[in-house]
Amino acid sequence: MQKPSLGWQSWSPPFPSWHGFPRWDYSPFSVSSVVKDPPKPIKSNQPLRYWCSWYAYGWDTNSVKINQTLDVIKEFKLPFTHILIDDGWTTWGDWYTPTLKKFPNIISTVEQIKSKHLQAGLWFAPFLGNSKSQLFKNHPEWFIKYKGKYIQSLKTTPIWESFLPQQYLLNLELNEVRCYITNFIDLAVRKWGITLLKLDFLYAPYFDPNHNNDLVPHSQVTWLLSYIKRHYPKIKIIACGTPFDPAIGLADIIRISKDTALPPTIPNFINRFVYKKRVKMLSQKLNSLQLSQKFLHDPDVRIFALDTHSTRLIWGTIPTNIIGVGDNLTTLSRENLIKIKTWLSQ
Repeated sequence: MQKPSLGWQSWSPPFPSWHGFPRWDYSPFSVSSVVKDPPKPIKSNQPLRYWCSWYAYGWDTNSVKINQTLDVIKEFKLPFTHILIDDGWTTWGDWYTPTLKKFPNIISTVEQIKSKHLQAGLWFAPFLGNSKSQLFKNHPEWFIKYKGKYIQSLKTTPIWESFLPQQYLLNLELNEVRCYITNFIDLAVRKWGITLLKLDFLYAPYFDPNHNNDLVPHSQVTWLLSYIKRHYPKIKIIACGTPFDPAIGLADIIRISKDTALPPTIPNFINRFVYKKRVKMLSQKLNSLQLSQKFLHDPDVRIFALDTHSTRLIWGTIPTNIIGVGDNLTTLSRENLIKIKTWLSQ
């Protein structure tokens, strides 16, 4: 019987599919290099308990909803350590300028989080920019072309990709691009007060067709993670959608599954089906690989409202000190909030 594996990157399934889709699950190179003498795994006994806005609100997150969530956390004394503001806070690529209708003052939002004795986390996709972003309009030359066309880096299936937002790949070989990314990290940490960074879609450089092996993409991911660790060693990094080789030893936390639940805009019956299926896949990885002995990992956030008997059993066996919750706390019953408090306190 085939044994489950980590796969190429953190979203890869434990068993490869015959059709090979979505493409982001599989390396575009027939032979992948092996990192020699990788850094030692990061060790930390500090638990991380975070609430993630993505599963509660999807792209419809804003400062008002964050503050409402903080009120619930305070009222029920939920022992979170971080509030993670996920995708939706700005247009991809325009990281310096949050969408004003959603976050008129990002520093004020972070201060509200800190006032509740919590720390603030922020999601961004460092290697990508939306075709409608100001970044693309102002600097189209910063984006990679292949055969005269910009590269759509959300690699799912060829037909479906044409319906997705066009997220183009930045050219990390340009010093201006690297400065754009690192200057934003400096801003987020030093001025905004962010202490947790969720870096998403780190597989993107591997799908640059100008490369015929993964040495350059490896170096680009390593460069980014090394910059953060060198300049801000206390900042926690969640590496999401990342190949494992360049991230082990540099990322504090590595996601080891796809999102176990979909955004709230998806019909509930579909969400429940996906949740049960993906938690089962997560269990297959965990039970065979004993990942907690290799590096700190994030098995993805738990959605209590979607729990079934079987998924509760699986979550109860996950050996990790990284726990994420994605429920919309403002709509949960008192009973479910107490369940979350009990689980977070274990």
